[in-house]
Amino acid sequence: MKRISKDGWITAAIVAAMIGAATLGLYVPQDWKLESIRSDIASRKLALDSDAQKVSCVPDMLRHIQEMKQRYQGFDRRLPKRKELAGFLREISSIVASEHLANQSTEPGDPTKEELFHTLPIKMKFQGSYLSLASLLERIDRMERLTRVQKLSLGRNPKSEDLDIELQMNIYFTES
Repeated sequence: MKRISKDGWITAAIVAAMIGAATLGLYVPQDWKLESIRSDIASRKLALDSDAQKVSCVPDMLRHIQEMKQRYQGFDRRLPKRKELAGFLREISSIVASEHLANQSTEPGDPTKEELFHTLPIKMKFQGSYLSLASLLERIDRMERLTRVQKLSLGRNPKSEDLDIELQMNIYFTES
């Protein structure tokens, strides 16, 4: 066997030092960077899965919104301005007259102020048939302006076959 000379040992030491320096200088930092990238990928996958789970309800929400739009399609009534109340009362009176309800009396109450709107109670008394009353209530419900019947009292008129009807309703308006 051949014996390695002193120069050979020095060369082998230099080569070993270069390999060690290359390993420490290039491989270890790249390994750390690769591990950092892998952990970043893992955290982003978790975030992506979480976001996908949150977004998965969007199609159901869109379907629900469409159902609600269909359900409340005719609910876009408006609140009239105060100056329009006279026209509104005329419209109610003409509906009552067209339904052949007799002995009509209308008593507007005092307006009350709510947070975003005002309420005007109106008491109406008249006589008529049940079918005329049903038609009146249907026409009131189809009105463009927002109106709510609060109280309805029916009584039998002893002098005729008609009903004595007392209707209390609220109409809503804004101050202009």
